[in-house]
This record gives sequence, C-alpha cells and structure tokens, in this order.
Amino acid sequence: MYQQIINELKLLLKEASAHGIDHVERVYQTAMDLAEKEGADKETVMLAALLHDADDYKFVGLENSKKLLNAKKIMQKVGVSQEKQEIVCDIISNMGYSNVLKGIRPHTKEGAIVSDADMLDAMGAVAILRTIEYAASKRGKIFDPAVFPCSDLTVQSYQNMADGQAPAIHHFFDKLLKLKGLILTDAAKKEAVKRHNFMICFLKEFFGELHEELWLNYLEDYLKRL
Repeated sequence: MYQQIINELKLLLKEASAHGIDHVERVYQTAMDLAEKEGADKETVMLAALLHDADDYKFVGLENSKKLLNAKKIMQKVGVSQEKQEIVCDIISNMGYSNVLKGIRPHTKEGAIVSDADMLDAMGAVAILRTIEYAASKRGKIFDPAVFPCSDLTVQSYQNMADGQAPAIHHFFDKLLKLKGLILTDAAKKEAVKRHNFMICFLKEFFGELHEELWLNYLEDYLKRL
C-alpha cells in the first residue's frame, strides 16, 4: 500500500516546491518513528502522514482543499475502508498551521503524531532550505532589512505569506520559531528543542554577518515573548 500511495503522490506533487514527495517521505518516516514510541495505530499514521499534503490549499485552492478529494481518491484506489478514510480525513482536516491560527488542533493520538511530524519537518536545517527554496520558487525576496514581520498574524496574512508575498526570513517569525510550543507528543519534544535552537543559531549568524543590529535585537525581543 505504501508504494502505491507514493506512486500516486509522485504524479500529484511532481511540480511542488518544499511540499513535494521528499517532504512527504520525511514526514512519513518521522511519524512512523513517533507512532512506535507512542503506541499509536501505525496504518492510520501511515495514511495520514503520506496524504497530509495531497490537498494542500497552496496547490488546489482553499475550497478544494477542504474537500480532500485527492486524499479520498487515492485511498479508494488502494482499497482503504470507508471507516479508515473518515479517520484519516479527520486527522488531515485538523492539522496544519492555518488551523492552529483558527484554534483547531488534532484530537487523537494519531493526529497529534502526524501533526508533530509535519511541524518537525518545518524546523531545523532542512526547514531553512525549504523556506528559501519556496521563496525562490515564488520569485519572492529572501530578506528585506527594511520590513519587519507583522506582529499580529491572522489566517489571511499567513496565507499571503505562504503565497510568497513576504520575505523568506519573515517565515521564521510568522511560524517556524513558534512550532516548538505547538508540539503535542512527548516523543517529539526533545527533537523539537534541538531543531528550534539550530534555527536561532542560523538567524543570529545570518543577521550578524549582515551587520543587522536591529534585526538581532528584534530576534532577542521576539524570543523573550515566545
């Protein structure tokens, strides 16, 4: 079943940047490791981890994203029961940073695991590369020293940022540095701390090399408010 789903996703996500098949496979590997540690249902975790971005709003639009048509189509094709499909769709519908901004979080162990795995992939060294890659794919800026991030992020402003309408460095302050506090499972928290600290080191070095004292001060003040 795993390989069947991967084959379908390779066709679906072949044009994706930062949310392509490599991202899916990393989330899957992390989620399965967390499932083992947390004693969760591995088939449910596998399906939700593999299909969590099959209907990402950045690719299919907000309205189509809510319907999870791609995830349902793939599950039907590989013979997943209707009951299991509903469980998996519920997990996907309740994860993601846009849902966090709406006050929506996973409410099952399996959902928490897949959410944590997805958030972990948005933290650390790979996340830095993904953020820059995504900005480049949207022809956006990497850094604009004259523009500081919005302090009061809404769902709409986050979606605008995700559409490449803000410099890539903003993404750390809009989302990435906040993720450590959103991890739900004990098994994921230690790794989250390590990746969080790596991103802070990167930003300090980045601003330091550019002699951006204002941004270094902004980062320090931001971290105190987390």
